[in-house]
Amino acid sequence: MLLVLLINILIVGAGYGLIAIAFAVMSSVSPFFNLTLGSIIAFGAYGTYGLTEYAHLPMAVAIVISIAFCACAAALLERFVYTPLRTRGASSMVLLVASLGLYTIFEASIHLAFGPQYQILGGALGQNMNLGIFSMPKVQFITIVADFIVFGLVNLLLFHTFFGKMVRALNDSAKLANITGLNNNKIILIVSMLSGLILGLSGVLTGFDTGLEPTMGFNLLFKGMIGAIIGGSGSLYGPFLGAFFLAAAENVGVMLWASEWRDLVAFVIFIIFLIFRPQGIFQRKEK
Repeated sequence: MLLVLLINILIVGAGYGLIAIAFAVMSSVSPFFNLTLGSIIAFGAYGTYGLTEYAHLPMAVAIVISIAFCACAAALLERFVYTPLRTRGASSMVLLVASLGLYTIFEASIHLAFGPQYQILGGALGQNMNLGIFSMPKVQFITIVADFIVFGLVNLLLFHTFFGKMVRALNDSAKLANITGLNNNKIILIVSMLSGLILGLSGVLTGFDTGLEPTMGFNLLFKGMIGAIIGGSGSLYGPFLGAFFLAAAENVGVMLWASEWRDLVAFVIFIIFLIFRPQGIFQRKEK
């Protein structure tokens, strides 16, 4: 039972981890709860489903196109919606309301295009693979590997490249970064594309693992956001480990009570951290 619990924590935490990383990176340069990030997750899953079911493209081609579309969609939303609003001095609340309106439009569009029913992505990724003393679907193993690879690459980008220094400068002070000659809008645009890639990948993997539904984006985004808040903004390790902490709490709750308690456990932990430790486990050091 302990082995099963640990494996489930690893699987669920890896899924949340991808979203937490994307959310944390995006929030570092654009600090508001962007609900359209949830739409990007759904675009990755439904894009793959539509291209394989209706356009009859090979699965690998459909996945690549869907993830690329997610990156472009995130960049277009930033370029033509959020950047103009930010330029006009819009507050975080205005940006949140705008993202809520867009998310509602996108979710309704998915309902109209694919219907409200549950969909499944088939293919070889759903098949089980033998790992010695236990087996798991290939997509879950790929999700775990992808989570650690994405974490490593994003950590390398943010803390070991010149672009990462620009992102961190923008995170410290947008006004000061602009005064020193940085193009804040261009940096946010590039980060939006990066987040779109990660979220699109997450959506595709989730579609293979648990299936598709129009509201999947918001549910996953909220879990990733909770993981990022739990971990804190001290480093990229915070959101990454916070996602596994949330997964552990959820799975222990499911083991002790029932699966219906999963979301309740997540919400309770979220409230507790907001009240008693809003900075998260890994508190950012003040300079």
